[in-house]
Amino acid sequence: MMEKRILVVDDEDFHRELMQKLLLKLGYDVAIVDSAEAAFSHLAKEKVSIIITDLIMLEMDGVEFCRKIRETDNKTIVIALSGHTDLYDVDKLKEVGFDNHLTKPFKIEVIKEAIQEGFEEFRRRTEIQNNSF
Repeated sequence: MMEKRILVVDDEDFHRELMQKLLLKLGYDVAIVDSAEAAFSHLAKEKVSIIITDLIMLEMDGVEFCRKIRETDNKTIVIALSGHTDLYDVDKLKEVGFDNHLTKPFKIEVIKEAIQEGFEEFRRRTEIQNNSF
């Protein structure tokens, strides 16, 4: 069921695995990858409703990753995750195409709320797209 699928993109093993454990505990179907390139490979095989991506990664940062996603996909919810949100202007993140942003260390309640809002927005975008045909 695609509706509960989340992809976590983070090049730090600890944060990636911690997020996976948390989201599994909350009842979501979670895939984790360690780079934007691995995320694109995953997305070519399997669709997701929400992508949570770290902003600072080696090969391609989260901003460029989000830009590339938005070239072909305006429906999937993309959430920025970083311990360095002071390096990124929130308005710029929205401009690039992020739907939300979270900070590390993350709080469980904040993550839960962001994901619930994300799934509601994904359903809304899906309905709009389906009704426009």
